Amino acid sequence: MNLNPENKFFSLMSLIGDLVLLNLLFVVTSLPILTIGASSCALYLSVKKRTCGEESYIIKDYMKAWKENLKSGVCIWCILLVFLICMIFFTSYVASHLTNLTAIVLYSFLFMWLSFTLLYAFPLQATFVNTPLKIILNSILTALRHLPWTLALFLATYTPLILTLAFPKAVSFTFFYWLLIGFSLSMVFSALILKRVFIAYLPVEEDTEENIEMGTEEKTEI
Repeated sequence: MNLNPENKFFSLMSLIGDLVLLNLLFVVTSLPILTIGASSCALYLSVKKRTCGEESYIIKDYMKAWKENLKSGVCIWCILLVFLICMIFFTSYVASHLTNLTAIVLYSFLFMWLSFTLLYAFPLQATFVNTPLKIILNSILTALRHLPWTLALFLATYTPLILTLAFPKAVSFTFFYWLLIGFSLSMVFSALILKRVFIAYLPVEEDTEENIEMGTEEKTEI
């Protein structure tokens, strides 16, 4: 075992450099807005490989995953984007009708469904083979079935977003945080947590767990 602090330092710097590169790739490929879904799939797969210690070509692997998930990723994102836009208007309505219990209950249900679905949809698309609508359905079912992991994923993913919105005066810091490493860092936590969730849905084969550790499993149906 090599415990040389200098090696650990350079390994950490290498990881940070790769995460910054992946973050920039994510930002650039997400600029058309409609491609955010494909970019999320590519970021998830790339981060999973990197955190599992598998050697990879960052740009080449990212773009390969982006192209492979482009059609389904765009489809899933467009569906969820419609709900996101509706939630923005619904939020404004609920804020001005706090005495409407029915609206508050419905809003809470839709908020939970949408936030949980966004956590799982693109990692599911990147890992398993299925139609976009089935991926969206499986997202909420998987989230509820593994609720403790989902809550951990919720906190890890949305806490930085909440802090960003809560401190608008710190925009000079938060802008560079999200530009350079924010998205890829959030995806690190996502990859580490979802590895424990998705193992239950992968084929039971010899060396399957080892393949998951290395991030080399192929897509399977779910």
